[in-house]
Amino acid sequence: MDLQKINVKFFMEKGSEIPLKDLIPIFHRWIQQDKLEGMLIDVAEYTHVHQGPGLLLIANEANYSLDEMGGKRGFLYNQKRVPEKSGEDHLRTAFRRILGACSLLEKEPEVAGKMKFAVNHLQVFVNNRLAAPRHSQSNEELEKSLKPLLGELYGDAKTLLIPERDPLKRTGLEIKVENLVSLETLLLKLKTN
Repeated sequence: MDLQKINVKFFMEKGSEIPLKDLIPIFHRWIQQDKLEGMLIDVAEYTHVHQGPGLLLIANEANYSLDEMGGKRGFLYNQKRVPEKSGEDHLRTAFRRILGACSLLEKEPEVAGKMKFAVNHLQVFVNNRLAAPRHSQSNEELEKSLKPLLGELYGDAKTLLIPERDPLKRTGLEIKVENLVSLETLLLKLKTN
């Protein structure tokens, strides 16, 4: 399965009531101060769209968004273009970048202590219907690609992988992990391996 256009979303545990418009200055500051990997370009606001993309930080290689798709706010990394790599490298890059962004946002003075991401509740999907057509085999391939990385990050913790069943949605999995590991621990594991 081609995982070039992988998406990883960590759901928000605390802070869903914070108006997304209040976070626009943070994203602009990140662009000005070059806070994330890659070339950051612009901020787009879609808070008027019910359960939509919310607040986007547009970059050359990927988009980051505080989205509300499915009625659950979270921080989403949407990989757009990357050099040729293996599927495992795409997954590692996506996880490292979104976890780094989650950590950075949680520490911003405007939301410090008010916002927290549930690193044990996430969603992974492929934003390419041609490379990952909607059928059970695609979900099985995605699960097979993800399991080594999830094992590395969460150890032998009980992990529930729930495949996307809606045929109109993209191939993906919702993942719930029983192990409560810190965001910093996950980032450290991704940086040292």
